[in-house]
Amino acid sequence: MHGQSVSKPPHVEIFDQLKTIVAKHYDIGQVMSAERNPRGYINASYDIEAERDGTRTQYLLRQYRSGTHENRICFEHALMKELLSRGFGFSPRLITTKHGTTYAKVAENRKEGEKESFVAVFSYLPGEDKFTWDDPLCTVEELETAAEVFAHYHNAIYGWEGVSSWEEPRIIDQISLMRKQWRVQGQEVGDSPFNSYFLEYSDSLFGVLDNAMYFPTKEVYDGLPHLAIHGDFHPGNLKYSKGKISGLFDFDWAKMDTRCFDVGLAIFYFCTSWGVNSDGDLLVDRVELFLDSYQKAAKETATLGPLTTLELQILPQMIVAGNAYILDWIRGEFCETRPDADEFLRYLRHGVKLMKWLEQNWTSLKNLILRKRYSGRGSFTPP
Repeated sequence: MHGQSVSKPPHVEIFDQLKTIVAKHYDIGQVMSAERNPRGYINASYDIEAERDGTRTQYLLRQYRSGTHENRICFEHALMKELLSRGFGFSPRLITTKHGTTYAKVAENRKEGEKESFVAVFSYLPGEDKFTWDDPLCTVEELETAAEVFAHYHNAIYGWEGVSSWEEPRIIDQISLMRKQWRVQGQEVGDSPFNSYFLEYSDSLFGVLDNAMYFPTKEVYDGLPHLAIHGDFHPGNLKYSKGKISGLFDFDWAKMDTRCFDVGLAIFYFCTSWGVNSDGDLLVDRVELFLDSYQKAAKETATLGPLTTLELQILPQMIVAGNAYILDWIRGEFCETRPDADEFLRYLRHGVKLMKWLEQNWTSLKNLILRKRYSGRGSFTPP
């Protein structure tokens, strides 16, 4: 064996790569340990511990997926810095590089050659990781405090206009793009159970898009409160301590859109059952608790106030749109990366089952949501 190189185990090789990246780009000391954080599908995250001057500190290091647009990262980081400047105490702090930037460009060796990707380091939020997006049924106390934090987030960031270098389609504009992409997917039968199921329910899936677009009109939508939505507010993107929320993270899906879409998407995440016998059922008691807590916290905020009557009228469509938004991610992720087919078929079935539940319970859901109007402050003033 003399003279032959012995390959390192993958975990050792990754650890060496992380040590090199941090030493080259950051001034936080030497990386002493690193563990892959299993949460998240798009980017690779690592819980790292670095030692500097005899003191060890935990951080989260994120390596963005190859192909991530640099301006998207700029938007995410500008948002996080804005939150910090406005006193929002739940989000992590960005660790600046030796060059004063909030992310570093690193070379990645891939089969197709060397590619550039981006790395960022964040302060480590206190608390416990307890849930995932497909295991979201937190306790009642955790649900209520999550809604309160969500209202405070919306109030904190309202009025910020984003950055001119990055703009994503709003959900009302994105639906028409989804239609074209889903049409192509429906024509690709393939031999995967995922593709077969998509094809079987393609008519119903297009119905989701039609229902999401039924109301509001673009003119009405344009007049709703717009802000930098979190875009992925679910129990798996929160930290918990003693039944309370101690941190909010993963702003990489943030974009400019309406508050009521962000709330509709959050209700999809927090209040839909994944149980064997109730998969896809929207748990209305949890919807009510979430909205009660959100409205109460929002009523006490200085800027935005609670959801208006018009926002509440539109909110059922935004739950539908949230379901379509995630179905579109499921479809796109499956087509692009070919992940575990059984896992993604489960996600797809979940969305179809929720779609059916919404169709069957539409009137009662609308009535429940409209009961959450506040007779006092229920309007917003455009910034």
